[in-house]
Amino acid sequence: MLLLDRFYRADTARGRTHSGGAGLGLSIVHSLITIHGGRVEIDTSPGQGATFRIVLPLHTDTAVS
Repeated sequence: MLLLDRFYRADTARGRTHSGGAGLGLSIVHSLITIHGGRVEIDTSPGQGATFRIVLPLHTDTAVS
């Protein structure tokens, strides 16, 4: 998924070229969520912004006494 690729930037004019930012944030989030068996859902429309949803599985193991 392109948005979750490392170093991806949608628009260089709106990027953080003056204050830093390597384009790694969403890639790191995606990796961590995937490791835990979850997924990242993205709803976006050009010029309208984006909604990011993190979905994680419910932990169902019972505690051992």
